[in-house]
Amino acid sequence: MAGTARQVHLGRQLRQLRTNAGLSLEEAAAHLERSRATVGHWERGHSRVSAKDLDALLKFYRAPEDLIEQLQQLRRESGQRGWWQSYKLPPYLAPFVGFEAEASEIFHYELGLVPGLLQTEDYARAVHEVGRLKLSDSELQRWIDVRLKRQERLNSGGGLTLHAVVAEEALHRVVGSRSVMVDQLEHLIAVGKRTTVNLQVLPFAAGANAGSVGPITVLRFDDASHDDVAFSDTPLGGHVIDDLRDVAELSRLFSALQAQALSSEDSEDLLRTIADAHAGSKE
Repeated sequence: MAGTARQVHLGRQLRQLRTNAGLSLEEAAAHLERSRATVGHWERGHSRVSAKDLDALLKFYRAPEDLIEQLQQLRRESGQRGWWQSYKLPPYLAPFVGFEAEASEIFHYELGLVPGLLQTEDYARAVHEVGRLKLSDSELQRWIDVRLKRQERLNSGGGLTLHAVVAEEALHRVVGSRSVMVDQLEHLIAVGKRTTVNLQVLPFAAGANAGSVGPITVLRFDDASHDDVAFSDTPLGGHVIDDLRDVAELSRLFSALQAQALSSEDSEDLLRTIADAHAGSKE
């Protein structure tokens, strides 16, 4: 079972402490009289370490006192259920939604669709109806409810800032209907005026760009001890990326896309032009 975001974060901290101490996974496991697999599961956030085992590991790793208190608190918090855990999300998605719920900034590029956190309900429904044909009506509604629930922090000013770059082609593509697209683009124009949303359009005129390989999502946190993480999403699933070099490269690619994209003001003008074109086509 996939762990919570706090559980994954705790595991990363334990792995870093073990590495800094020059100890192998086998040595840590032997010290606790646990299996290598068990300690490995803790480090990957796949299972929750007990308070007793955590204390023993932190002493074995000679962790600083202030960090010991932080990690003990993190372990306690990792047992708390997040709102998303009642929605029966796939194992690959639950950790990402947990990280997203705690992030202070999200950097997101989309190539073929409007970013999920900015989708209207009708647009989201049309996306899921096409992409998840095997879902029952109730399962489809659950996916849509999760999508809308994820937007609440952004909509309520809950400490989240979104930096979004969307490729122009996604705005021309008719998802659902022309009416759905008009409402979706009007929504983008409205949310783009918020101080917590930095929305830019990557125009066709930008030519070849770093985003042609697919979407990019990087999450940043207020907690200085919590490194940025990224998420890779594919038709077959996805996974959280926590390798520092990989996350740094994705952040670099996103910055390059921002530099190629239109300014917020010019993006709004283009959104209005495309919305008017969709509106004219449905008449």
